[in-house]
Amino acid sequence: MITHKGIIEKINGKKITVRILQQSACSSCHAKGACTSADSKEKFVDIADHSGQFTLHEQVIIEAKESIGYKAVFWAFMLPLLILIAMLVLTTNIWHFSETEAALSSLLALAPYYLLLYLMRNYMAHTFQFSIKKNH
Repeated sequence: MITHKGIIEKINGKKITVRILQQSACSSCHAKGACTSADSKEKFVDIADHSGQFTLHEQVIIEAKESIGYKAVFWAFMLPLLILIAMLVLTTNIWHFSETEAALSSLLALAPYYLLLYLMRNYMAHTFQFSIKKNH
């Protein structure tokens, strides 16, 4: 189970917006003040809630199944990498493009992929669901 602590920033009907602090793996290191690779970012997550038991600025825990993390990695990293590699193989070995043309073609092949992701954003929002619970 993937969990994050957060604070409720906004409640709009049955939609709750939770602010979480996403930290890199090294951000908890004692030397992070002297290191430039330590980073943390605030993220906002929208969660559907029908219970009505949460209040503004309440500290909560949001959870998601671990499989959601694997799906996100697939869609964000693995599939674009596979598209790049497939296009490189096609353009260099089959269509005999120059290296520059093959590289540009591979990068351009990602444009329809990202457009499709954008068009599927509502579907993806329903696929990647978090649940919310009180922080005891």
